[in-house]
Amino acid sequence: MSSDPRRLSNMMRILRIPISDEYLEQISGTAPLDVKAMTVKWLNVYHAPAPKCFAGMSAKRTIVKEVSLNREQHAQSRLQLVSEIEVTEELLDRHRNLAQAFIVTIIDECVSSAVSTVDYAEGGPGISPVSLSLNTTFHNPATLGSTLRLISTTIAAAGGIQSCGCEVWDLREQRLVANAVYSGMLSSAHRARL
Repeated sequence: MSSDPRRLSNMMRILRIPISDEYLEQISGTAPLDVKAMTVKWLNVYHAPAPKCFAGMSAKRTIVKEVSLNREQHAQSRLQLVSEIEVTEELLDRHRNLAQAFIVTIIDECVSSAVSTVDYAEGGPGISPVSLSLNTTFHNPATLGSTLRLISTTIAAAGGIQSCGCEVWDLREQRLVANAVYSGMLSSAHRARL
């Protein structure tokens, strides 16, 4: 989370904005509406600085398609967030492929949203973690007009440490573009305020 008081205030404002049930009911998956709403809200927070942030206007086009929550007795909940975005001209590198920098950016936003939301679903504050690592492997290029499907699945979110895996698929070519494993943690300053 940001240390800038204005940005932090804006983040909290966005998290308080209600998302209509009509919109949330279009998102498939087993998660309750409030959990789906938290996922959408965190993506909205990450896109709030657009167009000032890297790929801000492009990342805003990310659409949440599914949010599923699996709660097992005596085990940690797992959340799966499925989102999609179309590859457009401004996202291409000099070789006319989707820029790897954008892939990393959108993965970071989706996995951060997923781990924040599973924390919320388990009764925690649902605060966005500080990214520690995002180990990414690139498999195949994606090109103009492709639709990317990002499948982010939480691995663990306990004790202030969160982790999540993400696969990025090209739906048109039906192939894996990239996969990543994310680790993050709540900052001690934010933990103290909770």
